[in-house]
Amino acid sequence: MSLRIVVVGGGVSGLAAALRVVERAPRATVTVLEANPTPGGWLRTVEEDGFVLELGPDSILTEKPAALALVKTLGLEGRLVGTRSSHRGAYVVSRGALERVPEGFSMMAPTDVRAFLSSDIVGRGAKARAALETVLPARRADAGEESLAGFVRRRFGDELLERLAQPLVAGIYGSDAETLSLDATMPRFPAMERASGSVVRALRAKQKQGAEAASGARYGLFVAFDRGMQVLIDALVARLGTRVRTGRSVRAVAREGDGFRVVCSDGESIAADGVVLACAAPRVGAMLREGGLDPALSDGLEAIPHGSAATVTLAFPAAAVPHPLDAYGFVVPAVERRDVLACTWSSVKWPGRAPEGWALLRVFLGGVHDEDVDGRDEAALVASARRELRALMGITAAPSRTRVMRYPHAMPIYRLGHLARVRAIEARLKALPALGIAGNGLWGVGIPDAIASGERAAERVLEALPSED
Repeated sequence: MSLRIVVVGGGVSGLAAALRVVERAPRATVTVLEANPTPGGWLRTVEEDGFVLELGPDSILTEKPAALALVKTLGLEGRLVGTRSSHRGAYVVSRGALERVPEGFSMMAPTDVRAFLSSDIVGRGAKARAALETVLPARRADAGEESLAGFVRRRFGDELLERLAQPLVAGIYGSDAETLSLDATMPRFPAMERASGSVVRALRAKQKQGAEAASGARYGLFVAFDRGMQVLIDALVARLGTRVRTGRSVRAVAREGDGFRVVCSDGESIAADGVVLACAAPRVGAMLREGGLDPALSDGLEAIPHGSAATVTLAFPAAAVPHPLDAYGFVVPAVERRDVLACTWSSVKWPGRAPEGWALLRVFLGGVHDEDVDGRDEAALVASARRELRALMGITAAPSRTRVMRYPHAMPIYRLGHLARVRAIEARLKALPALGIAGNGLWGVGIPDAIASGERAAERVLEALPSED
């Protein structure tokens, strides 16, 4: 009898897991159960009157290989597009106005001295303090876990943290830099400090070796698809075919003999030799708890905090936007106390996102400093977005169209202690070798991380089961 593998969750991690099983065990019976009416999770794109609207993440980080490898497997290389080269860079809100992020600023470290010194975002004292980074001693490797804020403050000072590093990082993680685990989110920076004694020296050495210099929010390291991220989801679903079942919410996963039984909310149950759970970590914990599997494992998964966010996408005639659309958008420091986290100028960042003569802007709200975003209705979210665009970009015209998307409890927050929690979860999973966990709650929040987690979970399950040969 062929192996029976059930994947719970039809987002990109679950679809990648299912495809890996199909590739490795072509005779296996694979079933993907997705609660929503359509697969893809948060990756969704809609096209309206020449506009291409991303309803979830809009790009793939090229530094991590899993996503590009999947693109190649699916034959989608020809559908990839890069960011427009004519308007690289980003703005940051500084004392109520948009100021250019200094050229060569790599998330939390200035590498282009001339550009950093000529910027008005931080004062002379902050620039002098940041200049000391190359002579400060490195922190001992055994000094314990450090928050992102603690690291930047120690290496570069308070003002650079508040005005540049915090808003650039918040655009990715939506979390409080004071409690965000540096080792769990950006381990390359403490690794640079330990290896080179200085983050700035390490980044400069990397540039000299021919690596692409990061600018602003590092948009030059990202790619997307010509018709949006839906291209990837559609290709995965086409490859998997009828194995994907939508509208199937799972209530519990229980042990049954040497395998498992997956119980849907409507009472349907499916026997499985192996299971991949590709959902939000707290949801996975709840399913395992309902099935009576290892309460300690459920405790660890349910303890991973998740934040909420929302986006408001607005279209304007380009002539109605007074501010030059000469970058990929802007980020907002928490110290500015504004209603938005960031804004992507989608029609500038990517080709083909809006008809000629139109501007498509995507405003981000929520995060740790806006926890009531779930409780505000769509009109209030649109009003907040328009108010900030009026104040920061001078846009007074009414948008020709708007689209609001909510992401309730969708953003995992990697607080201090996250890696220890993940190690504890992995230790509990050793007793359940044919059970794999995937998604963005444990090992990384980006699309490549989600894909890699799905593929690893599939490999784990297959390795625990008898070979088809």
